[in-house]
Formats: sequence, structure tokens, C-alpha cells
Amino acid sequence: MLFSKPTKSIGVDIGSHSVKAVQMTRYGGRIKVDGAGFALVDRNQFNLDPVIAQASALREAVRSFPMANSLVVGALPGQTVVIRYPRFPETTDAALADSIEREAGQNIPYERSEVFLDWTPLDRVTEANKTMLKVLLVAARYEVVETRVQIAHEAELSYAVLGVDSLALADAAEACDFLRVGETVALINIGQTTTSIHFVKDGISNFIRDISWGSRELIQAIAKARRVELSEAERLLIESGHPVSAPLEPPPLPPEDELPEAEHPAPGGGLGPLGGSLLDPLEDELGGLDAPMAKPVSAAQPVQEKDVAEVLGTPLARLVSEIRRSFDYYEQQLYEHPVDRLIVSGGVAHLPVLRETVADELAVSVELADPTHSALMLGPEHSVGKMLEQPAQFMVAVGLAARGMAEL
Repeated sequence: MLFSKPTKSIGVDIGSHSVKAVQMTRYGGRIKVDGAGFALVDRNQFNLDPVIAQASALREAVRSFPMANSLVVGALPGQTVVIRYPRFPETTDAALADSIEREAGQNIPYERSEVFLDWTPLDRVTEANKTMLKVLLVAARYEVVETRVQIAHEAELSYAVLGVDSLALADAAEACDFLRVGETVALINIGQTTTSIHFVKDGISNFIRDISWGSRELIQAIAKARRVELSEAERLLIESGHPVSAPLEPPPLPPEDELPEAEHPAPGGGLGPLGGSLLDPLEDELGGLDAPMAKPVSAAQPVQEKDVAEVLGTPLARLVSEIRRSFDYYEQQLYEHPVDRLIVSGGVAHLPVLRETVADELAVSVELADPTHSALMLGPEHSVGKMLEQPAQFMVAVGLAARGMAEL
């Protein structure tokens, strides 16, 4: 039990690969990062008991944090929740709550009794000369929430707030002052198995999509090409790049008369004669981490090694394809403004080949999310060293901690 008001906020980002944690406080009217923690999730233990494995990593990540008077904020994985952006006529709070309950009953793919429902007003929009209230609606199954709470309990922590990792990206971008008035930004966070794409317009959440693509695709490609174990492939992947904070500008567009004819949505939301939604899964999806890998070869069987950037070409092409499909849906189906910038975060966001490929293929400015070069103040190097080593992978934790600061 807390006997005094919390003065600090701790954001914890729990993934299947690692746990990132950030502790914040206020200093002279500004938000300061007092500490940053990082711990890998034991893969063998995770396969046996994911709750215990992630709890152990969480305990290690916050081990150096002073926990007294700290408010802890956690997150649900974006792919486990349902997020909608319904619009309602302006009315009383009670009538709005009733309308949202009806909306949830019709558009949430679970029984109402199975989910925890939360919502918040986002913006007022004009439709057919009527003012409508745009609402962010989030539904999470109770079992997903309970699992997250259990992880914290095993680590001897208790959440004061539980958010969603993909939504935390927007909180991080706002806290870091990465957003600009009048533009649309795509915030992309790449995890081990899932990538979230969060479109933010004028600083307001506008659309989120989670795709089944993650750093494992890159690791598997290297392991197969080099015939090495996954751990060695991961080391090669991380070492193939270094943190860069400068934005990558898109290449110049060809003359207008040389541009290819754009694809137009077919009736019913399909694309071209093949039909189907722009967001339907691709048929050439790669396998998971459990897919069999080629055995390491002996010294007597030399293998001609490909450059890592060349090896990554195929999995990166799929990432670009999925991002393009998300862009098409957002810009064409939702009739929204084209994306002005793309900000990438996650454990492999520092790889130049990844950002260069996305910038070249999508003709959009791509930036590396770096909370250490932002509006945030930083504590001493020995306290925030983990964030300085690879800042882009701390964006979700930064957003969660910033959410906690807003509660204080």
C-alpha cells in the first residue's frame, strides 16, 4: 500500500525476447529519465513457462530502480487486443457510454462478458455537416490481462496502469517531441514476432495495424544462408548495423510521365481483379522460430558467404509489402492524408539496411526513433546506459512511463 503520492513512473515493456524498463520523474518542469533497465528473456525457460521467464527478466530489468513512490505502468501486446475508432453524435456522457457498449457488442469478436472494455474521446470531426465524436475503443480479453498481471506479480510488482504497447508509441513520440502539427506520421515498432504500425495525424491516434512480421524473419534468413545457429545469426544481425539518428530522405520521384499506373481498389474493398482486402494475409508468409534450420557445416564443407545486407533482401521485401498494404488501406480506404514521415523503433530499427530499404521502396522519409536525442532529460550515464546503447528499442517503455507521468 502506498502511503504517499507517487513521484516517479516506471514503464515496463515485456516482450518474448527481452524486457525494457524506464523510470521517469519531473525535474524543473521537464520529464527526466532517471534510469533504464534491460534483460533478455531466457529462451529455454520461455518455452517451458513463459510467465516465469518473463517475470525473471522483468525483475532483472528493474533491479537497480528505487521502487519507493513509483507508479508502475505495463502494456498488453497490441496483437492481443481489439482497437476500433468509432464515431458517434455528440451527446451526454451516459448516452455515449450506452452507444459505445452497443458498438462493442456489434464489432468486437468476443462476448462482452469475456472482455475488459475501455474508451476515451479523441477528436471532433465533421461528417455530412454534423459534428461527430471520434472515440478510441479498446477491448482486451480478461485472460490476456490476467496473464500480464501474473507476470508482474511473479516479479513482485503491481501495475497502477495497464495500456497497450502500440498505443504507447504515440505517448513516446509526444513526450520526445517527435510529432509536428499538420502532418501524418507512421510509428513502426518491430518486435521479435510482431510489428505494429500506428498512424498518428496531428498528434492524434488514427489507425493501428499489427502484422505478423518481426526480427525473427531476419534472424532465420541469416541462419539459413550462413548455416549457423539462431543465436549466432542474431549476433551477426545486430553487429551488421550501428545506431544512426539522421533521417533517411526518400529518393527523388521519376518524371510524372514515367510513373507506373496506380492500382485502384476494386468494389468491396478488394485490390484489382484478384479481390480480397488490402489487409488479408499474404500467401508467402515465412515460418516461425521453430522452423527447422540447416545444420552447421564442417570446415571441410566451405560455404560461400553472402553479404548480410543481401541475405536480408527477401524478408525485408515482405516487411515493405506489409507496410505498403497498411499505407494503401489508410490512405485509400480511410480517405486519410498521405503519410509524411515514418519513425522506426524496436531492436533492429538501428540497421541501416532496414531503414534504407523502406525509404527507397516507399519513397517516404524514414527516421530512427531515438529518445536519447529528444525533449527528454537524461540521468547519469551509469543509470541510463542501457538506453544509450540501443535507444530505439526503448520507445514503448518510454511511452508507458510518460503515460504514468501524466497520471501523477
